[in-house]
Amino acid sequence: MKYNERKFNMDVAAVAGLREAVIADYIRGLQLTSDETAYRHGYFWVKCTQKTMTVHIPFLTEDMVRHSVKKLVEKGIIKVAVLDEDKFDHTYYYTFTKYGEGLLDDNVCIETDEGDSAGH
Repeated sequence: MKYNERKFNMDVAAVAGLREAVIADYIRGLQLTSDETAYRHGYFWVKCTQKTMTVHIPFLTEDMVRHSVKKLVEKGIIKVAVLDEDKFDHTYYYTFTKYGEGLLDDNVCIETDEGDSAGH
């Protein structure tokens, strides 16, 4: 996938919305690639600021990200927590609930050589 392309999970989009699905995909990517992960309470959490999300998803404002994260939490797709022991660091950590994992795992998306997507 090219830098200026974004993908999303259709099941998450159907439940929560398109912006929320793009953010969920971004969080999933961070879980797989970030050094800022922690295993706590039976979940893999990833640390990320909402400002950082807007850098990587530039068509969203911080307010849009804040609202979309809140919606993902309300829909039971993700969990949000402050896990740092440093009392001055209030950066959020994100993880998927079992329901959210199920939404992500049930969607199959295959990328072809031409960069097109086919599937589900």
